[in-house]
Amino acid sequence: MNDATMMEKPPKLIPVLIGGAAITASAVIPGINFLNCLCCAGVMGGAILAVWFYKKNFPYDMPFRISDGVIVGTLSGLVGSVLTAIIETITMGLGSEQARFEMEQEIERAFDQAATQGSDPAVLEGVQQFMTTLLTNPFMLFLMVLLFTAVVFAGFGALGGVIGGNIFKTKDLPTPADPMN
Repeated sequence: MNDATMMEKPPKLIPVLIGGAAITASAVIPGINFLNCLCCAGVMGGAILAVWFYKKNFPYDMPFRISDGVIVGTLSGLVGSVLTAIIETITMGLGSEQARFEMEQEIERAFDQAATQGSDPAVLEGVQQFMTTLLTNPFMLFLMVLLFTAVVFAGFGALGGVIGGNIFKTKDLPTPADPMN
């Protein structure tokens, strides 16, 4: 084994937090959040950013592999999902009573329209109760947002990690027997 395989890899914490913050920003800032309509480009971009920061900490003679990028990208996606769930829960939960009332009215109209189209009334009532519970219970709202974003952000974060890993992977280093390469 050479010295490069014996060296410990740099810590992932700071790059993962930076990537997670970028992913969160791409998800919650109005206008920028439309990036995620393009196959979660904001999530993948945040993961690539995290991989770039992680690669910057590598010594020159330590190989950087695609798998390093995948790990950092996935972890960035998970951090971004937690931060996004917290921010979304706070913004939805702290909305005014008028906004909450309007949202409940909009849900009521949507369910009335679905009922006129021949949907099963028992299913509609169950879904409507669930939506009402979701809007009135911040913990339940947090869990639902976290569950959805964790799956999506981890998946697209891993994909961004693959892309970043391919971009920043270590090219074959010259061997001491062949100094001309």
